[in-house]
Amino acid sequence: MEVKFYQAECGDAGSIRFLGTDKKYHNIFIDSGYSRTFRHVLEEEIQKIIDNNEKIDLWIISHIHDDHIGGIIKYIETILSGEYRDVIEKIWYNVPRESQAKDIFYNVSDSRSINQGDLLYNYINLKGKLLNFDLTNSLEPIDIFGLELTILSPTSSQLNKLRKKYKSTTKDLEKQEREDLISDAVSSLGNDYNILLKDFDLSNWIGDDSVENGSSIAILSEYDEKKVLWLADAHPNIIVESIKKLGYNYKDKLECEWVKVAHHGSKGNNSDELFKLLDCKNYVFSVNGENRHNLPNKECVARLLRNSDRDLLGDKYNIYFTYDNEVLREIFENDEDNIFDKYHFNVVYLDNKYITINVE
Repeated sequence: MEVKFYQAECGDAGSIRFLGTDKKYHNIFIDSGYSRTFRHVLEEEIQKIIDNNEKIDLWIISHIHDDHIGGIIKYIETILSGEYRDVIEKIWYNVPRESQAKDIFYNVSDSRSINQGDLLYNYINLKGKLLNFDLTNSLEPIDIFGLELTILSPTSSQLNKLRKKYKSTTKDLEKQEREDLISDAVSSLGNDYNILLKDFDLSNWIGDDSVENGSSIAILSEYDEKKVLWLADAHPNIIVESIKKLGYNYKDKLECEWVKVAHHGSKGNNSDELFKLLDCKNYVFSVNGENRHNLPNKECVARLLRNSDRDLLGDKYNIYFTYDNEVLREIFENDEDNIFDKYHFNVVYLDNKYITINVE
């Protein structure tokens, strides 16, 4: 199984390629970054799939925020213009509302997440790919040619909250957009990189309450007994609840090869309780550090490294950032020289368009 985490600025985009039980290679994409992520990296990846005479068996879009949905919207634009042919077999996407727009060709450059959500709904509906059920954590694991996908988030209740919010008509879009700017991350006005890792007060935690983030489709993928956790922007209390329902606990932890850290390392989407349940040494932060919410939050990293259930004499943690720049390198600049030994971790900064992992 080959897993890739793509550069998507402060957004998410990833893929899985694996040899299925039918002895053919299959591709699953998970989120798609911003609209510009398509030209930056996804276009090249999709062309490889076409050249290999393969298809995208499944594209999962976790929720409507533009840093997750934008890339597939740009892809749809290329399909509608005739630049590319559609190679997507299935799309997983929880529709926030039936679109108010009748014409699929309305302005796709409009940055509002709900407008992009409407266009994706229209396209899926037009192509007959609309699911007749919701993707929630109440579903049993789904097998795709030997790759098992378990949905950990959202709950039906969270999805209903999203649909209640977007039940409004077009005249309310500007109000909704203003609310999104306020609520789509729990973060400070400036970054917290001046605080030493050892000095964070981890006794109090405030969770993210964004309706959109709460509707995120977060999944656990498993192939040949190897697991990867894709957390999108999900709320950690729901992930914790789902992991416990799978039979894991603080003694018998969920063992993963890789974890895609929730919401680009936001302190409101990564809790102590979540990290206590995980047995993993590789954590990917899909973020470039250059965003209005100052993500990743160093407090998130502190909760990961200083977790009370962590054995500092065990495996060394590897933290991967999908970019390499001055902002990200500032995170540990003020810490002691021995910080990497003290908390037993490495940091890897990527200057390529993606991280490639062969999970065997």
